[in-house]
Amino acid sequence: MKEENAIKLIQKYEPPEGYHVAFSGGKDSTVVYDLVKKAGVKYRPYFCCTTIDPPELLKFIRKEYPEVIWLRPKKSMYQLIQDRGLPTRVARFCCSELKEYAGNNEVVITGVRWEESNSRKCRDFYEKDTRKNKWFVNPIIDWEEWEVWEYIEKNKLPICELYDISGRIGCIGCPMAYYKTRQLELRRYPKFVNMYKKAIRKRMAKGFFKEFKDENDVYEWWVGNLSMDEYLRQYKIQF
Repeated sequence: MKEENAIKLIQKYEPPEGYHVAFSGGKDSTVVYDLVKKAGVKYRPYFCCTTIDPPELLKFIRKEYPEVIWLRPKKSMYQLIQDRGLPTRVARFCCSELKEYAGNNEVVITGVRWEESNSRKCRDFYEKDTRKNKWFVNPIIDWEEWEVWEYIEKNKLPICELYDISGRIGCIGCPMAYYKTRQLELRRYPKFVNMYKKAIRKRMAKGFFKEFKDENDVYEWWVGNLSMDEYLRQYKIQF
């Protein structure tokens, strides 16, 4: 029933120029992309390369979904950190700069689901972002995770190998990830750790992060589980 409802929703709001399908390579967008194909509507699939995507994910998209159009941001995460500092749960500018710029003045199909977070519980099946003149269609917003996986298994859809070791696929170092998940991701990709530290060092050269000793100190705070004040109090006691 939910599959039928999702397809009907996609067909109902089909724009004359076709949908902008937001494809991330994750399980939810993989399901949505398959539903769009079944709906028989006009569409163009897009992947926003954030510059901090897991290599396995990029390889998966190239191999299994070569027709997807890749979009690249004006500035990489390396450049954004130098210009704006480090993204945090409170000041999370990275999504708007690396992902949400895509699809302005279009009708965008996403894999957003209510179950994912409290902030997404206020989302709807069809909604408009008046700031960017962007419409959203969220056909699986009421699906639970087990239903997503059931659909994938039933339709034999390809899935990224990273799901064998993690229930989440996202940007490497994302401040919204659970603490332990974030730590595991960063340890898995030392090249990205080096990138973050190099960007922090460049930011420090501009006169920022003066409270810290060096880029390693800033990095340890950023990936830790303490606020800046808590970390600095501990730092002062230690040094």
